[in-house]
Amino acid sequence: MKRALAPFVTTAALAAIGAAAPAQAQSNVTLYGIVDTTIRYTTNESAAGNGKVQMTDGVLTGSRWGLYGVEDLGRGYQALFVLESGFSPDAGQSLQGNRLFGRKAYVGMQGDFGTITLGRQFTVIHEVIASYDAMALANLAIVGFQGGNYTGGVRQDNMVKYAGKFGGFTIAAQHAFGEQPGSVARSSSTGGSLTYATGPFMMAGGYQIMKDTTSYYGVTVPNSDQKVWTLGGTYTAGPATIYLGYTNSNVDNAGYKNQAGYLGAKYQFDPAWSLLAIGTYDHLKHAGDSGNRFTGALMLDYAFSKRTDVYLEADYTTLTDAWRTLGAQPTFQTPFYGHGSRVGVMAGLRHKF
Repeated sequence: MKRALAPFVTTAALAAIGAAAPAQAQSNVTLYGIVDTTIRYTTNESAAGNGKVQMTDGVLTGSRWGLYGVEDLGRGYQALFVLESGFSPDAGQSLQGNRLFGRKAYVGMQGDFGTITLGRQFTVIHEVIASYDAMALANLAIVGFQGGNYTGGVRQDNMVKYAGKFGGFTIAAQHAFGEQPGSVARSSSTGGSLTYATGPFMMAGGYQIMKDTTSYYGVTVPNSDQKVWTLGGTYTAGPATIYLGYTNSNVDNAGYKNQAGYLGAKYQFDPAWSLLAIGTYDHLKHAGDSGNRFTGALMLDYAFSKRTDVYLEADYTTLTDAWRTLGAQPTFQTPFYGHGSRVGVMAGLRHKF
């Protein structure tokens, strides 16, 4: 349940707000968040093949707290802002490079025309892929494996984004400024997406180009442009939902080319119990070599309420050839230490507020 912050505003803050906004404006600020923590066991967590037990940030959703504010400007227009901070509850540490608001930090306007936002925020292609990935590009790297690596990071700084809904269609576009002297294009990112939803069916696609990227899955690569396109959808029939998607990524100068397909299914037995299954296949070509990755996961979730749930999850990943070479790199985001497979099991608790 989201909480209004009115009781916590000091007299000085109220005076500042009164000086900054007309008295007749209707506005509010809401505090919200998620705390999601798991105990997880994984195999092959060292070159010797040792397993590891650890407490981690959750598999379902990154833990966060945030502030959402909106002001009614009249005539159907609203001003808004979001400030959202990611953290790891097992150690109480800030995430996203120790940024204060590393998940989101933007201001915007919305009305009948749609919504325009400016600041650090999710890329449109990430939002498209998450809409038909059964685990919504889960926080756990081994399950949401392709995640931000196919989107130049799931979020980007210095972004202007537009989204508008017209009937069953939603159109979105973005541009993130590279802020490089002498060049508007260098280190920038541009993308767009189109989504159509009607009844139980949803289909979406998107395209993005990220200029001058130097990292892929945490591995340093030559200065490259990354071009990504994706297509997928969902279909719901009663308590069952099917997820299907495809993503194509090309990191040009570095020579990494990926084709990933993913299939998922969710079944809601009753308001409390649900079962989720996913399978992701990824074919990688690099430096005259090629290889495959397969990740499968199964998760059982029990919801005590709309705000609190517990879950059990098991996953298996296997890497071959070019994928195994990439996974052996010491800076790879989820190191495999030269091994070709990994098994993980976990139990988690999540609370939303």
